[in-house]
Amino acid sequence: MNPKIILASKSPRRQELLKLFVNEFDVIPAQVDEKKIAEKIMKTSKKGFAMDVKNLVLELADSKAEAVHKNFRDALVIGADTVVVSEGKILGKPSGNNDAYEMIRSLAGKTHIVITGVSLKYGLIEESFVSVSKVRFYKWNEQMEIEVNNYIKSGKAMDKAGGYGIQEEAGLWVKWIKGDYNNIVGLPVSKLNRKMNELIKIAHSKDRI
Repeated sequence: MNPKIILASKSPRRQELLKLFVNEFDVIPAQVDEKKIAEKIMKTSKKGFAMDVKNLVLELADSKAEAVHKNFRDALVIGADTVVVSEGKILGKPSGNNDAYEMIRSLAGKTHIVITGVSLKYGLIEESFVSVSKVRFYKWNEQMEIEVNNYIKSGKAMDKAGGYGIQEEAGLWVKWIKGDYNNIVGLPVSKLNRKMNELIKIAHSKDRI
């Protein structure tokens, strides 16, 4: 018997992606202090910037999953967090229109990295992983200036790491990608699908739910 599935995220993009292979699931957004966790990770980790970022998204994802799982121990809870990294700087969600503009402008003509951490919790079983994709934007020009300003005015930039959603008009600025496209959208569903199936089999075979 398959467990109840809960997505600990209010992201409509993650919800749509999860529907690709899960017919029914509940959405319970986790209430965690993301800023506090980020500050702790970046202060205490000494393994280098790349490892810091991976630790950050994993801990954020784990915190989201645990915040929900503690109240639903029999369910399989999914927590996820995505960040954009460009030139050694983490780009989260923009604080306003000007911040969104500066974020997108800084990505033009360069390659940046999109990292998503995913945490799964089901009974006593836990699993987590990181997915990394690379994105190259075209160089900035007058056309992109107009498109970016219109995109920001639409309000679509505000709830996304790096200030853009590749599945929206921002896809016009992408020269190439390397890695999982869905990871850039916000949830690496192909890997998640396999990890979930493995976790359920392990939990049932060992009766650890």
